[in-house]
Amino acid sequence: MSSKIAIKGVMKMLDEESISTEDLLSDEFFKKYSSLNSLEAFEDKFNTNPGKGVTKEKQTQEIIRTYTEFKNIDEMKEKAIEFYAED
Repeated sequence: MSSKIAIKGVMKMLDEESISTEDLLSDEFFKKYSSLNSLEAFEDKFNTNPGKGVTKEKQTQEIIRTYTEFKNIDEMKEKAIEFYAED
C-alpha cells in the first residue's frame, strides 16, 4: 500500500503538470484494473458518438463501468494516483 506522503507527492506533481496522463494511466495500470491493455485502447472506446439522448458524461461513465473495475472517473483517478505512488 502506498503511503500518504507518496500520494501527496504524486498529487503535487499532477498539479505542477510534471506527470503526464500517459504516465499516470500506464499500460500496467490498465492491465491490472481493466479488460483493456493500454490507455490507447481505452481512448479508442470514446471514438463513437453517444447514442441519442446520451450525454458525453453518461457515455464516459458507462465506458468506465464496462471496461474497468471502477464506477466513475474519480474512483479511477484515485486508484491511478495510488498505483503510480507505489512505483
